Amino acid sequence: STRVLGDLSFDPVSMAVSGDYIVVGGQRAELAVGKLSEPGTTTVVRSGGSINNFVALDQQPAFGGRRRLRDSAAFTDDGVTNLNITGEQNVPRLLVCNNDHTVRLLALPTLDLLTELRFPTAINYASVSPDGAKMCVVGDSNQVFLFNKNGDSFEKMATMTASNDASFSCDWSQSSEQFAVGSQDGYVTVWDIRSHRQMIQLETFQHGRSRGACRNVKFSPSGSVDLLAFSEHTGYVNIVDTRDYSHRQVLCVATDDDADAGVQSWAASPGAGSQDLQITGLRFSTDSSALFVGLEQSILEYEVDRVGRHSFSSSA
Repeated sequence: STRVLGDLSFDPVSMAVSGDYIVVGGQRAELAVGKLSEPGTTTVVRSGGSINNFVALDQQPAFGGRRRLRDSAAFTDDGVTNLNITGEQNVPRLLVCNNDHTVRLLALPTLDLLTELRFPTAINYASVSPDGAKMCVVGDSNQVFLFNKNGDSFEKMATMTASNDASFSCDWSQSSEQFAVGSQDGYVTVWDIRSHRQMIQLETFQHGRSRGACRNVKFSPSGSVDLLAFSEHTGYVNIVDTRDYSHRQVLCVATDDDADAGVQSWAASPGAGSQDLQITGLRFSTDSSALFVGLEQSILEYEVDRVGRHSFSSSA
């Protein structure tokens, strides 16, 4: 069943959930902060600046029972351009990416400003490594900004180049040794942080067309599953074996009312029935047993066959 936590007075563009906290970001730097245990007690403030492209909290949201979710609001797992909740010294932190060229670290629930980083471009996404020691930041340029992280402090480590266009998303592998960046021109670039070496550059299924822009990248976060998933603007989600990046599956996403959505091989031709469905979010469950794909009107759940996943060789 669906539970309503509260009504928003603004259009949401980003969301983050961790522990008991839920935070939503808006187009005019609004932040709505609430607790899952206290529906209807949401506090709305302005964080300064412009669109909150991403807001994030430290821990991954804990998904409940295995079920299909329908008729939900548009799902974005990252988005004031983006939000993220992190935790330092048992005190939750909120990471806010904004179109005003900043990434801000705020304390929860007070929203006190702890750290502000300024950049030469609007920022779309920031991701802290699972070990809490590094952060990757991307925005409306092809630059990738890397930082060392120590508590609430950040030190610039390097600036790299992804592709030839703006970047929308980035994520770290569960070992904190690799990170991936998804770009507007349909490329996903993966680096090894230990050498700062670019390992591979992948193309989306619809590369070369606007609908093939990469919007979200996510590594599987736990266990023996070693996958990288990345979504396109419409229609398709790519899943890559990160043991050597040679094996890929492509999901043609659709709702129950659409025809023949399913798993396709890399050589398959795009289907006409579902390629215009806009994908609004992407996330693995915390135990990597499921992949959730957000559409404009629903959320789809795909099971990850963790046993069958290791029944073939890494080069299969």
